[in-house]
Amino acid sequence: MQRAYARLILTLVIAGALSCLAGLLFTQVIARVPCQGEGLACNIDEAVGAYAVLIYAVLGPIIFAVTLGIARNRRALAGATIVLVAPLLVFFGVASIETWRYVGFDAYTEWRKFLVTFMPPILAVIVQSLIVRAVTGSDRKLDQFPEKNNTDGGSIPFPTE
Repeated sequence: MQRAYARLILTLVIAGALSCLAGLLFTQVIARVPCQGEGLACNIDEAVGAYAVLIYAVLGPIIFAVTLGIARNRRALAGATIVLVAPLLVFFGVASIETWRYVGFDAYTEWRKFLVTFMPPILAVIVQSLIVRAVTGSDRKLDQFPEKNNTDGGSIPFPTE
């Protein structure tokens, strides 16, 4: 049983490292997309995206570990993924509405901001989720750890004299 938990912890650490690498690599690739307008705003967006990747590379495995500690099934993993991605999408929506209200809508600028700021941490969470799902198996529950050998089917014996 401890071996299964050690494997799970190792998987979560590897998932965090690989997701960090994937998110930062995606940030570097998308940073090459030309910036229209003020360059400082584009640099700030890139920095926010990179910091978010680092935060989610650490926060994601913690959330997945807590989730698997409570409910060991694939539905719980999907719920944990939604819990991690939802705040990013809500924050992007709120930030975009505020920008559209005061500055106006510019499709290219908003698309680049989404790709640079919000897509890298979302990608990091998705990579973590896929790694954890792949390691935990596709058709079995996660709580099928080896238990003590119980020959009587798990029933409690009735005390006799």
